[in-house]
Amino acid sequence: MTDNDTIASLAATVDDFLRSAYDADTRRRILSSADERSSLVPSLAQLGTFAVALEEEHGGLGLPRAALAPIFVRYGRHLLAGPLLESSLLPGVVYEHISDEGCKLLDDVVENGSVLAFLDPGVTRHWAGQLGSVSCADGRLQGRFDAVRFGAEATVLLVVADREGSPELQLIEPTTPGVTIEPVGSADPALNFSRVTLDGVEGIPVGDAATAPGLVAQIRRWSRVLVACELSGIATRCAELAVEYAKQREQFGRVIGSFQAIKHILADMHTDAVSLHNFCEAVAGELDELPGIEAESSAMALKAYAAQVAVSVCESAIQVHGGIGFTAEADVHWYYKRALALRAWYGDATELEEQVGALVLDQPPARTVKRV
Repeated sequence: MTDNDTIASLAATVDDFLRSAYDADTRRRILSSADERSSLVPSLAQLGTFAVALEEEHGGLGLPRAALAPIFVRYGRHLLAGPLLESSLLPGVVYEHISDEGCKLLDDVVENGSVLAFLDPGVTRHWAGQLGSVSCADGRLQGRFDAVRFGAEATVLLVVADREGSPELQLIEPTTPGVTIEPVGSADPALNFSRVTLDGVEGIPVGDAATAPGLVAQIRRWSRVLVACELSGIATRCAELAVEYAKQREQFGRVIGSFQAIKHILADMHTDAVSLHNFCEAVAGELDELPGIEAESSAMALKAYAAQVAVSVCESAIQVHGGIGFTAEADVHWYYKRALALRAWYGDATELEEQVGALVLDQPPARTVKRV
């Protein structure tokens, strides 16, 4: 079986599992309850979804990170709650750069579904001053960050700290002296947020001064791609829900899907959703083969496009549904709330367009060839 066959089979398995274990009633219950948003994580660990991008020598499946893309599309389609990005991506990136003690903590995440939280001020630049930061001096972490996904449920945290202008990575256990975690409100129906305060905390180093910046860059690139894939799944499912509703809802003696104005909306939704899906496949498939600057700009461009398209498709789906779109009878409002929350995570369109422009302008001019 080729890698592509394995990836397709794994994505289909995840889809089948979610159809069975995460039906509409279960989804609405979990999205409505902060206490249940991590409830399916142990089952996903048993399926092996958190071992996908982990090397075989470390007990993983040894697949490329691109294998996570179709899985995250499924997560978006089913509007799955939980610390999916952290558990799926982070162990595979950092595992070989940590001590045996750190490996045991990550093994528990991959094998049993223990919650791994990620404290990364790089999730935004526009709001960085409001959310806080962490610094490292003499091996100890100091600072506060107000937007840590599933921090209160975590058994281990991975922290990005600033050390004299360069990023440093450390693993810490929430029970370590000097760690304070407080739940905060969340507008995202699929996530719980926490405020994490670190006061002279000593953690487990991940990599060193030479390798940490590269690891952080990889994490942020792939986070943008996988969030974009999740947004792609949201857009595709909302387009499907709108078509289903337009075939059923009658007005003036006709189903509304027969009206030209509705047809135009549905056609635009489908076009946008398909273009985003194709963009996700293209970027995920080549990201690890691209040079650094091209990889950065590709991931940013994809996430910027996904942020715009998913929200637009969700808004069109609500328009097709009319007033029912915001009631318990329809799921489109859940998808809309999730898309709005993910839009800003690792940069919205405005922020990422600025960053792509800065990357391009910072490059030396292309060499010109004289024509004779």
